[in-house]
Amino acid sequence: MSPPALTCALTETALGWAGVALSPAGIRHATLFHRTREAAEAELRSVAATERDPERADEVEGLLRAYATGSVGALSEYPVDLPPCTPLQRRTWLALREIPGGETRSYSWLARRTGAESPRATGAMVGANPVPLWLPCHRVVAADGKLQGFGGGLAMKQALLELEGALPRSFA
Repeated sequence: MSPPALTCALTETALGWAGVALSPAGIRHATLFHRTREAAEAELRSVAATERDPERADEVEGLLRAYATGSVGALSEYPVDLPPCTPLQRRTWLALREIPGGETRSYSWLARRTGAESPRATGAMVGANPVPLWLPCHRVVAADGKLQGFGGGLAMKQALLELEGALPRSFA
């Protein structure tokens, strides 16, 4: 039996274009913020998300727009449907939702929380998070509080943490 087709939701927000690939059970893949619609669409196509799901897309798109304007809790309750993964990956990814908006945790904290062998192994799993923003991997920092590793780049990680109030806003 083949897996169900993934549909998509895509919207422009105050931070750029973002979208998700939806399975019948929830979000299977999420993009970070892109500068162009085409870049966000390409990422969704790469995970085989096709047509817009009119029943759920409006809600998800609204949540993304709300988050991008500072409603930090907007994404916290929407269901995710992780792709096939190991039990440790699952525990690690889902533990990211335990980090409240406006706060950060270290890779060491996350490793202890999930039973991972090391913070480095945890970092690799966090880096492979298929549902960023919804499973807030940007809230994980080095033990000394420094920003490390983020698929969207450290500038985006900083911007997200500033938006959530975990870091003071910088004025460039």
